[in-house]
Amino acid sequence: MTARVFVPLVDAHGEAAHLFEAIAGDIPPEEHPARLVPQIAELFDFGLYGVGQSAREAVMSFIEARRRRLWLSPRNARLKPWHLRISDLQLSRLSDGNARSAGLGLTIAALCQTFGRDPGLVFATGEILPASGLGADSAGIGPVSGMRGKLALIGDYLSQHGPALEGKRVIVALPAFAVDGRPLAEAERGFIARLHNEADQARIKLEIVFADTLDAIDDALGPFAIYEVITPKRVAAAAAVVVVAIIAFGLWSVLAHAPIRLAFMPPGPAGAATIDDATPQRARYDAKSDKLELLGPCFDAQREPLVVGGETLVLKVRAEDALPFASRVRPMRLFIASVSRSADPVILDAAHFRSLSGEPRQDPNDLVAAIPIEPIEDEVRLFVLATRDPKLAISEVEAALRTTLRGVSGASALAATTTFLADRLGAEIAYQFRVTNDAKACAA
Repeated sequence: MTARVFVPLVDAHGEAAHLFEAIAGDIPPEEHPARLVPQIAELFDFGLYGVGQSAREAVMSFIEARRRRLWLSPRNARLKPWHLRISDLQLSRLSDGNARSAGLGLTIAALCQTFGRDPGLVFATGEILPASGLGADSAGIGPVSGMRGKLALIGDYLSQHGPALEGKRVIVALPAFAVDGRPLAEAERGFIARLHNEADQARIKLEIVFADTLDAIDDALGPFAIYEVITPKRVAAAAAVVVVAIIAFGLWSVLAHAPIRLAFMPPGPAGAATIDDATPQRARYDAKSDKLELLGPCFDAQREPLVVGGETLVLKVRAEDALPFASRVRPMRLFIASVSRSADPVILDAAHFRSLSGEPRQDPNDLVAAIPIEPIEDEVRLFVLATRDPKLAISEVEAALRTTLRGVSGASALAATTTFLADRLGAEIAYQFRVTNDAKACAA
């Protein structure tokens, strides 16, 4: 984007009239051999470097006054870079008088560029004066000579380009006062009326601004408001997003680590047993029906469950979420582990075990498994384990358990396994029984 402002020039005798453009863009010029300020370096060859410095100071003061009004900090601003240049001049280098009258046009072009404003067609003439008065932030606009010739130049432009400008808005920025101290609107009433007449004939929307400070042009050319990078609305929206994200993450974390409830269920047909019978059950393979036949419970003298070697132990486990929808966030993983007084521990994925029923399970978290019992007399503790950890490698857990039980035997091995599995997986239920090879110990 570039901002353009027409600047009319007339010498002290009302001759050598010329109209040029003050142009502000965001592309910096090549470095000047004299190391001039890049923003105004291209004005040097036309005798405008001095007035360019005044315009630059006025723009910086104008911006800083608005920075101090920002919500968060003076740095919380989004402004565009600007560099001044002008269109070709037919008057070669300007005199000091003519150069001063270009100050307002250069300043307006720089302001429109840095604030990203496109006010349309603008004419401006006036001298830029340093801000005066206690706490003043806006530069003043001083009177310039040759005003009648400059107004005539503007009128000639409107007359020549009338058809192209029909219906468009044209702004003319002038000093508030004439050289003799009278209000300019009164001192040049006739010429200003003629300018309005030219605009009316061409159906141009002419607006003349008489300004004593840069702030006075804000309504016509602005508003020159700084767009804040961080605003209260954006902070509130960001805070809302963060709060929602925290709540969502917290809810996800709670569900992803929600406890799992495990319980043994009666392995027989529905209605054939009660919840009091919800323990693993002995079974024997029936060759005639090619099915497992459930057997009644068997106990030793100490009321410890007995299983005859060669039989099958059937178990049914219900795994439930302690919190609703937890498995949708992170599914459960079920495992079966066994440890005995004399054998090494074994941990297997529950998916390795077949269901007793040929029909699909109604609840995917119900585990019905048939575990063959080796004919080796021993005391065994069977564990059903559950976790939500998707990265848990069961082979690593089994290896770590075997390392933990190295050198441990008897009842200590059973107790150490229980503690280890509770620490590593969290959710577990256990069933302890003895294996006997005496078939008479469990008569049918």
